[in-house]
Amino acid sequence: MNDSVPTRRRPVVLWFLLFIATLVAMGIVVKATDIGGTIYGKAMMLASLPFLIKAGLNAAANAQSSGSRGTPQASYLRRMLAVSLLYLGSLFAAVALIDDGDPITPISALLALMPGIAVAGYFWAVGRFLVEIKDEFLRMLQIRAALFATGISLSAASIWGFLENFGQVPHVDAFWWPIIWFFGLGLGSLWNKLTYGTTGECP
Repeated sequence: MNDSVPTRRRPVVLWFLLFIATLVAMGIVVKATDIGGTIYGKAMMLASLPFLIKAGLNAAANAQSSGSRGTPQASYLRRMLAVSLLYLGSLFAAVALIDDGDPITPISALLALMPGIAVAGYFWAVGRFLVEIKDEFLRMLQIRAALFATGISLSAASIWGFLENFGQVPHVDAFWWPIIWFFGLGLGSLWNKLTYGTTGECP
């Protein structure tokens, strides 16, 4: 009986926009002042995190309000939020504590390794999401989006790699390819929307 009572959805876009706006504002302040190279300047970039946390928790709560159908999505969103915090925290630690020219030590290697492990955590979260989805149609939509993203990112890496190998383009750091993958995931969801009328989101 309670399932028939509509649940007021919590705002997500507003908090995410506040996260972006605060991140940009802190970036402008840091760049315009003398504290950019200090640990205080780097710490200021973390001021936007509470807005990201609020957006993620609200999105998970909205998904959970859909009942059992939304449980996998809610778990996925919570995992992605946790991995995002690990990524941003470890990236801050690495940038703040490792300077150019510093000797390589076990501690510096671990600090440099952690952001990459956090990125791998994103793929683990996506994989767990695919396993936990019970609805075959919704799982198919997510797999289509993931395959779309994989095709885009691996094709871009291969094409750019050969261009770079023959000196036609500048070097691009490898961590950009996972970023392109997630951009491709968004395009894959748009492809699902155009072809099936839904991205698989919970109502």
